[in-house]
Amino acid sequence: MKALFEEDRALKGMYWVQDAGACSGVYALEDGRTLIDAGNMYGLIDELRDLGPLDRIERILLTHSHFDHVGGVQEIYQAASPDIYLHPLAREHLRLHREPFPSFFDALAQDNKIKLLYDGDVVEGAPALRVIHTPGHTAGDLCFYDASSAALFSGDAVLPQKESLSTVLSKPDEVCGGRLEDKIKGLQKLLKIPVRHLLPGHGAPVFHKGGDQIKISLFTLYKSLYGDDAEKAWITMGQDLLASGLLEEARQCVAKAAEAGSQSEEARDLYERIAAAEVERNTRGGG
Repeated sequence: MKALFEEDRALKGMYWVQDAGACSGVYALEDGRTLIDAGNMYGLIDELRDLGPLDRIERILLTHSHFDHVGGVQEIYQAASPDIYLHPLAREHLRLHREPFPSFFDALAQDNKIKLLYDGDVVEGAPALRVIHTPGHTAGDLCFYDASSAALFSGDAVLPQKESLSTVLSKPDEVCGGRLEDKIKGLQKLLKIPVRHLLPGHGAPVFHKGGDQIKISLFTLYKSLYGDDAEKAWITMGQDLLASGLLEEARQCVAKAAEAGSQSEEARDLYERIAAAEVERNTRGGG
Protein backbone atom coordinates (compact mmCIF):
# COMPACT_ATOMS: atom_id res chain seq x y z
CA MET A 1 0.00 0.00 0.00
CA LYS A 2 1.39 3.40 -1.02
CA ALA A 3 0.81 6.55 1.01
CA LEU A 4 -0.02 9.23 -1.55
CA PHE A 5 1.04 12.11 0.69
CA GLU A 6 4.62 11.02 -0.01
CA GLU A 7 4.11 12.71 -3.40
CA ASP A 8 2.06 15.71 -2.24
CA ARG A 9 1.14 16.73 1.29
CA ALA A 10 -2.29 17.76 -0.01
CA LEU A 11 -3.00 14.02 -0.42
CA LYS A 12 -2.69 13.39 3.31
CA GLY A 13 -4.78 10.45 4.52
CA MET A 14 -4.98 8.86 1.04
CA TYR A 15 -3.53 5.47 0.14
CA TRP A 16 -3.35 3.31 -2.99
CA VAL A 17 -3.60 -0.47 -3.08
CA GLN A 18 -2.00 -1.42 -6.39
CA ASP A 19 -4.00 -3.18 -9.08
CA ALA A 20 -2.94 -6.69 -10.01
CA GLY A 21 -3.90 -8.60 -13.14
CA ALA A 22 -7.68 -8.54 -13.63
CA CYS A 23 -8.19 -6.57 -10.44
CA SER A 24 -8.52 -2.80 -10.21
CA GLY A 25 -6.58 -0.64 -7.84
CA VAL A 26 -8.30 0.57 -4.67
CA TYR A 27 -7.95 3.96 -2.99
CA ALA A 28 -8.43 4.50 0.72
CA LEU A 29 -9.24 8.04 1.90
CA GLU A 30 -9.65 9.52 5.37
CA ASP A 31 -7.18 6.92 6.65
CA GLY A 32 -9.44 4.14 5.47
CA ARG A 33 -12.93 5.46 6.22
CA THR A 34 -13.75 5.86 2.52
CA LEU A 35 -12.78 3.47 -0.27
CA ILE A 36 -12.93 4.14 -3.99
CA ASP A 37 -13.59 0.83 -5.75
CA ALA A 38 -13.12 -2.57 -4.15
CA GLY A 39 -11.08 -4.65 -6.60
CA ASN A 40 -12.03 -8.30 -6.92
CA MET A 41 -9.44 -10.22 -4.95
CA TYR A 42 -9.63 -11.78 -1.52
CA GLY A 43 -6.96 -10.41 0.73
CA LEU A 44 -7.74 -6.71 0.26
CA ILE A 45 -8.94 -6.49 3.86
CA ASP A 46 -5.51 -7.61 5.02
CA GLU A 47 -4.07 -4.53 3.34
CA LEU A 48 -6.77 -2.31 4.80
CA ARG A 49 -6.08 -3.55 8.33
CA ASP A 50 -2.79 -1.67 8.14
CA LEU A 51 -4.83 1.53 8.40
CA GLY A 52 -6.74 0.46 11.49
CA PRO A 53 -9.79 -1.60 12.53
CA LEU A 54 -11.91 -2.65 9.55
CA ASP A 55 -15.11 -1.41 11.16
CA ARG A 56 -13.91 2.14 10.51
CA ILE A 57 -14.76 1.68 6.79
CA GLU A 58 -17.92 3.74 6.33
CA ARG A 59 -18.48 3.72 2.58
CA ILE A 60 -17.31 2.43 -0.77
CA LEU A 61 -17.59 4.68 -3.83
CA LEU A 62 -17.80 2.65 -7.04
CA THR A 63 -16.58 4.16 -10.31
CA HIS A 64 -18.59 1.64 -12.36
CA SER A 65 -20.04 -1.85 -12.37
CA HIS A 66 -17.29 -4.02 -13.87
CA PHE A 67 -16.38 -6.99 -11.72
CA ASP A 68 -12.71 -6.06 -11.44
CA HIS A 69 -13.85 -2.95 -9.54
CA VAL A 70 -16.76 -4.32 -7.50
CA GLY A 71 -15.96 -7.99 -6.87
CA GLY A 72 -14.34 -7.26 -3.50
CA VAL A 73 -17.39 -5.51 -2.06
CA GLN A 74 -18.80 -8.66 -0.47
CA GLU A 75 -15.67 -9.46 1.51
CA ILE A 76 -15.38 -5.88 2.75
CA TYR A 77 -19.07 -5.75 3.61
CA GLN A 78 -18.83 -8.87 5.73
CA ALA A 79 -16.12 -7.17 7.77
CA ALA A 80 -17.41 -3.60 7.97
CA SER A 81 -20.98 -3.15 6.55
CA PRO A 82 -20.20 0.11 4.69
CA ASP A 83 -22.67 2.03 2.55
CA ILE A 84 -22.20 1.54 -1.21
CA TYR A 85 -22.32 4.60 -3.50
CA LEU A 86 -22.71 4.37 -7.28
CA HIS A 87 -24.56 5.77 -10.29
CA PRO A 88 -28.11 4.45 -10.94
CA LEU A 89 -27.06 2.94 -14.29
CA ALA A 90 -24.16 1.15 -12.62
CA ARG A 91 -26.66 -0.21 -10.10
CA GLU A 92 -28.67 -1.71 -12.95
CA HIS A 93 -25.58 -3.14 -14.63
CA LEU A 94 -24.70 -5.07 -11.45
CA ARG A 95 -27.64 -7.32 -12.34
CA LEU A 96 -25.63 -8.59 -15.32
CA HIS A 97 -23.17 -10.43 -13.07
CA ARG A 98 -23.61 -14.07 -12.17
CA GLU A 99 -25.41 -15.09 -9.01
CA PRO A 100 -25.12 -14.71 -6.10
CA PHE A 101 -23.73 -11.24 -6.86
CA PRO A 102 -26.98 -9.58 -8.06
CA SER A 103 -28.89 -11.01 -5.10
CA PHE A 104 -26.23 -9.71 -2.72
CA PHE A 105 -26.68 -6.15 -4.01
CA ASP A 106 -30.48 -6.53 -3.94
CA ALA A 107 -30.19 -7.42 -0.27
CA LEU A 108 -28.03 -4.36 0.34
CA ALA A 109 -30.67 -2.19 -1.35
CA GLN A 110 -33.39 -3.63 0.88
CA ASP A 111 -31.27 -2.72 3.91
CA ASN A 112 -30.87 0.86 2.57
CA LYS A 113 -27.12 0.38 2.12
CA ILE A 114 -27.14 1.44 -1.56
CA LYS A 115 -26.76 5.18 -2.13
CA LEU A 116 -27.20 6.61 -5.64
CA LEU A 117 -24.97 9.36 -6.97
CA TYR A 118 -25.60 11.83 -9.80
CA ASP A 119 -23.46 14.28 -11.74
CA GLY A 120 -22.67 17.31 -9.61
CA ASP A 121 -23.31 15.66 -6.25
CA VAL A 122 -20.77 16.17 -3.49
CA VAL A 123 -19.76 13.32 -1.23
CA GLU A 124 -19.01 15.03 2.07
CA GLY A 125 -15.85 14.07 3.91
CA ALA A 126 -12.22 15.02 4.30
CA PRO A 127 -11.78 15.72 1.47
CA ALA A 128 -15.17 16.44 -0.05
CA LEU A 129 -15.47 14.76 -3.46
CA ARG A 130 -17.34 16.16 -6.45
CA VAL A 131 -19.14 13.51 -8.48
CA ILE A 132 -18.60 13.69 -12.25
CA HIS A 133 -20.68 11.44 -14.50
CA THR A 134 -18.44 10.37 -17.39
CA PRO A 135 -20.30 7.77 -19.47
CA GLY A 136 -18.42 6.15 -22.31
CA HIS A 137 -16.58 3.17 -20.89
CA THR A 138 -19.93 2.18 -19.39
CA ALA A 139 -23.07 4.30 -19.17
CA GLY A 140 -22.70 4.51 -15.39
CA ASP A 141 -19.08 5.61 -15.04
CA LEU A 142 -18.27 8.11 -12.30
CA CYS A 143 -15.12 10.08 -11.51
CA PHE A 144 -14.50 11.70 -8.14
CA TYR A 145 -12.68 15.04 -7.88
CA ASP A 146 -10.95 16.51 -4.85
CA ALA A 147 -10.61 20.24 -5.51
CA SER A 148 -8.34 20.79 -2.51
CA SER A 149 -5.57 18.69 -4.06
CA ALA A 150 -6.73 18.82 -7.73
CA ALA A 151 -6.83 15.01 -7.66
CA LEU A 152 -9.11 13.05 -9.99
CA PHE A 153 -10.08 9.48 -9.16
CA SER A 154 -10.85 8.42 -12.72
CA GLY A 155 -11.74 4.73 -12.60
CA ASP A 156 -11.44 3.47 -16.17
CA ALA A 157 -12.62 6.73 -17.76
CA VAL A 158 -8.99 7.88 -18.03
CA LEU A 159 -6.05 5.51 -17.76
CA PRO A 160 -2.35 6.40 -18.04
CA GLN A 161 -1.23 5.95 -21.61
CA LYS A 162 1.98 4.29 -20.40
CA GLU A 163 -0.25 1.49 -19.09
CA SER A 164 0.12 -1.16 -21.81
CA LEU A 165 -3.52 -2.24 -21.71
CA SER A 166 -5.03 1.23 -21.26
CA THR A 167 -6.88 1.20 -24.59
CA VAL A 168 -8.36 -2.24 -23.95
CA LEU A 169 -9.27 -1.58 -20.31
CA SER A 170 -10.99 1.74 -21.00
CA LYS A 171 -12.74 1.00 -24.30
CA PRO A 172 -16.54 1.33 -24.47
CA ASP A 173 -18.40 -1.73 -23.18
CA GLU A 174 -21.58 -1.77 -25.26
CA VAL A 175 -23.23 -4.37 -23.01
CA CYS A 176 -23.11 -1.81 -20.18
CA GLY A 177 -24.10 1.11 -22.40
CA GLY A 178 -20.61 2.27 -23.32
CA ARG A 179 -20.38 4.43 -26.45
CA LEU A 180 -17.44 6.13 -28.13
CA GLU A 181 -19.31 9.41 -28.60
CA ASP A 182 -20.09 9.52 -24.88
CA LYS A 183 -16.48 8.76 -24.00
CA ILE A 184 -15.34 11.71 -26.10
CA LYS A 185 -17.87 13.99 -24.37
CA GLY A 186 -16.74 12.72 -20.98
CA LEU A 187 -13.11 13.50 -21.72
CA GLN A 188 -14.10 16.93 -23.04
CA LYS A 189 -15.84 17.55 -19.71
CA LEU A 190 -12.77 16.48 -17.74
CA LEU A 191 -10.58 18.70 -19.91
CA LYS A 192 -12.21 21.74 -18.29
CA ILE A 193 -11.23 20.64 -14.76
CA PRO A 194 -7.82 21.57 -13.32
CA VAL A 195 -6.37 18.11 -12.65
CA ARG A 196 -2.94 17.87 -11.05
CA HIS A 197 -2.97 14.24 -9.92
CA LEU A 198 -4.64 11.43 -11.90
CA LEU A 199 -5.56 8.45 -9.72
CA PRO A 200 -6.76 5.77 -12.18
CA GLY A 201 -8.38 2.38 -11.76
CA HIS A 202 -5.49 0.60 -13.47
CA GLY A 203 -1.85 1.55 -13.58
CA ALA A 204 0.16 3.78 -11.28
CA PRO A 205 -1.09 7.23 -10.26
CA VAL A 206 0.24 10.12 -12.31
CA PHE A 207 1.35 12.89 -9.98
CA HIS A 208 1.67 16.58 -10.84
CA LYS A 209 0.93 16.08 -14.56
CA GLY A 210 -2.36 14.19 -14.39
CA GLY A 211 -4.19 16.63 -16.64
CA ASP A 212 -1.86 15.74 -19.50
CA GLN A 213 -3.22 12.19 -19.45
CA ILE A 214 -6.72 13.48 -20.15
CA LYS A 215 -5.44 15.36 -23.19
CA ILE A 216 -3.45 12.36 -24.40
CA SER A 217 -6.45 10.05 -23.97
CA LEU A 218 -8.71 12.37 -25.94
CA PHE A 219 -6.20 12.90 -28.75
CA THR A 220 -5.59 9.14 -28.93
CA LEU A 221 -9.32 8.65 -29.52
CA TYR A 222 -9.31 11.27 -32.26
CA LYS A 223 -6.34 9.62 -33.98
CA SER A 224 -8.18 6.30 -33.90
CA LEU A 225 -11.40 7.90 -35.11
CA TYR A 226 -9.88 9.85 -38.04
CA GLY A 227 -7.26 7.33 -39.11
CA ASP A 228 -4.86 8.77 -41.65
CA ASP A 229 -6.37 12.26 -41.42
CA ALA A 230 -3.87 13.67 -38.90
CA GLU A 231 -4.98 17.22 -39.73
CA LYS A 232 -8.54 16.48 -38.60
CA ALA A 233 -7.34 14.95 -35.33
CA TRP A 234 -5.16 17.96 -34.49
CA ILE A 235 -7.81 20.51 -35.42
CA THR A 236 -10.51 18.73 -33.42
CA MET A 237 -8.19 18.55 -30.42
CA GLY A 238 -7.38 22.22 -30.84
CA GLN A 239 -11.07 23.09 -30.84
CA ASP A 240 -11.54 21.22 -27.56
CA LEU A 241 -8.55 22.94 -25.97
CA LEU A 242 -9.84 26.33 -27.10
CA ALA A 243 -13.26 25.57 -25.59
CA SER A 244 -11.49 24.72 -22.33
CA GLY A 245 -9.54 27.99 -22.32
CA LEU A 246 -6.19 26.31 -23.00
CA LEU A 247 -5.14 28.75 -25.70
CA GLU A 248 -1.42 28.04 -25.90
CA GLU A 249 -2.01 24.33 -26.31
CA ALA A 250 -4.76 24.99 -28.86
CA ARG A 251 -2.29 27.05 -30.88
CA GLN A 252 0.20 24.17 -30.73
CA CYS A 253 -2.45 21.93 -32.29
CA VAL A 254 -2.87 24.39 -35.17
CA ALA A 255 0.90 24.23 -35.68
CA LYS A 256 0.78 20.42 -35.69
CA ALA A 257 -2.05 20.52 -38.23
CA ALA A 258 0.12 22.77 -40.41
CA GLU A 259 2.98 20.28 -40.18
CA ALA A 260 0.53 17.67 -41.46
CA GLY A 261 0.02 19.84 -44.52
CA SER A 262 -3.13 21.62 -43.39
CA GLN A 263 -4.27 24.64 -45.35
CA SER A 264 -7.98 24.11 -44.75
CA GLU A 265 -10.58 26.73 -43.99
CA GLU A 266 -11.24 24.91 -40.71
CA ALA A 267 -7.62 25.36 -39.61
CA ARG A 268 -7.64 29.06 -40.53
CA ASP A 269 -10.89 29.57 -38.64
CA LEU A 270 -9.46 27.89 -35.54
CA TYR A 271 -6.35 30.06 -35.73
CA GLU A 272 -8.46 33.21 -35.91
CA ARG A 273 -10.67 32.14 -33.00
CA ILE A 274 -7.60 31.46 -30.86
CA ALA A 275 -6.21 34.89 -31.73
CA ALA A 276 -9.52 36.53 -30.81
CA ALA A 277 -9.63 34.65 -27.51
CA GLU A 278 -6.09 35.79 -26.72
CA VAL A 279 -7.02 39.42 -27.39
CA GLU A 280 -10.07 39.09 -25.16
CA ARG A 281 -8.00 37.49 -22.39
CA ASN A 282 -5.34 40.21 -22.59
CA THR A 283 -8.00 42.91 -22.56
CA ARG A 284 -9.56 41.46 -19.40
CA GLY A 285 -6.14 41.17 -17.82
CA GLY A 286 -5.31 44.77 -18.64
CA GLY A 287 -8.59 46.02 -17.26
